[in-house]
Amino acid sequence: MRRIRAVVYGAGAMGALATRLMTEKDVEIVGAIARNPSKVGRDLGEFAEIGYIGVPIEADAEHVLATQRPDVVLHATQSFLPEIQEQLTLCVRHGANVVTISEESLYPWSSSPAIAAELDALAKQHGATITGSGHQDSFWLHQVSALLGTAHRIDSVYGKATWNADEYGAEIIQSKHVGETLEQFQESINSESRPPTFGGNLLAALAQATGLTPKEWKTEISPVVAEEDRHSNSIGTTFSKGTVIGYSDIDVMRTVEGPTFTFEMSGYIFGSGESDMNQWVIKGEPDLFLDNGVVPSYTTTCTQWVNRIPDVINAPAGFVTPDQLPPLRYRSMPMHSYVTPGILT
Repeated sequence: MRRIRAVVYGAGAMGALATRLMTEKDVEIVGAIARNPSKVGRDLGEFAEIGYIGVPIEADAEHVLATQRPDVVLHATQSFLPEIQEQLTLCVRHGANVVTISEESLYPWSSSPAIAAELDALAKQHGATITGSGHQDSFWLHQVSALLGTAHRIDSVYGKATWNADEYGAEIIQSKHVGETLEQFQESINSESRPPTFGGNLLAALAQATGLTPKEWKTEISPVVAEEDRHSNSIGTTFSKGTVIGYSDIDVMRTVEGPTFTFEMSGYIFGSGESDMNQWVIKGEPDLFLDNGVVPSYTTTCTQWVNRIPDVINAPAGFVTPDQLPPLRYRSMPMHSYVTPGILT
């Protein structure tokens, strides 16, 4: 069986780490796409700090996909389906499977159903598969689904996850309203048009995975305020006590069958000693708990992204969300070893 041919679409920090991970699992990287002029023309391997691999970063996605004909595209540009629809369309029109870490792609049927249906039909037409993966794949969906499967009765489910906005650069920090006063934050939240929350997509996916029927939704936004001066390493700025340093999305889903699901996701600038976390409490018979301790979500986003490659190649054509895929597996052998025989011809 030949090696898997992959293209990295979005040569950022995530793409750089995924490049190393794929290289170490014998994936043949045949192309890289980025819009930033400072990256175009550079060798992807040198950009990823693993040494020259002879793959230039290019701006013309159409050219890369048409000439390289990859088996799979690892996609990492933006978070929401309307923003990336054109990019995903281009990939599947060239017959390429796609694993994207766009957060909405975990389960877009609840937030962007028309776009998801259009992409699903197009992917089936071209014999390609689109899958959303990343940190949320296992830590928020499959681990929690497995734990729910050990309950006799579920009354309520509460999950809480935190992530350090300071790891993702100035654009993300700005989107989290860092540096605003409480009054400015409230004005901003009241005036801006907000995209769907990631928690809403997750809870819809958990409902689908457990066979429950959502009937009511509620979302709240709560600022995270610095209790002492908080320094941002990524932008070199110190924010004073009482300043907004991020916020929490709190999503609540009530189901027809009775159980209530709540997910609180907090993105803000961490202080000393803080780390990403993922904790879940399930009340019912019996009460159940999940705590992953210190979670390296930046790294696990990429490891899950790469480990999904064989699954998306093996999956039927269409927009196939992770709730329809098997739980992630550790991949010790070359990645093509996990592809169903006869597919890579």
